[in-house]
Amino acid sequence: MFKLSTAASYPWKVSGELAGTPYSFTAEFAFLRQNRIEELTQQLIKRQRLLEIGQDDPDLEHVNLCAVADEVLVGWGADVIDDDGEPVEFGVAAKARFLQVQGVALTVCNAWGDSLKGAKRGNLKAPRGIG
Repeated sequence: MFKLSTAASYPWKVSGELAGTPYSFTAEFAFLRQNRIEELTQQLIKRQRLLEIGQDDPDLEHVNLCAVADEVLVGWGADVIDDDGEPVEFGVAAKARFLQVQGVALTVCNAWGDSLKGAKRGNLKAPRGIG
């Protein structure tokens, strides 16, 4: 059976390390249409190949890990906390600050990629259907 879901997003466990300290949180990833996933992937690959040979494409300057993470991360669980241990409410400003923490955008993008493949490493549930 295949459930054609109308859900706009799905939860996924994200794990990383910051300055030698492991962390994890529950991300809420957007369901993207397959053509958008392919477009993002192709743009990232093309830009990376250009940068590796010391070139760039002005049309791809907006394509970077923070931009992709910003597009796919549409929420998080109560396990994103502040210095006092209180949950940080998800919002535009909080997400922008969060994605500027060293390595977080890369970790979010890698976890999103894992979710697309249905990886079983610590996931809450594999995404099903399309949004």
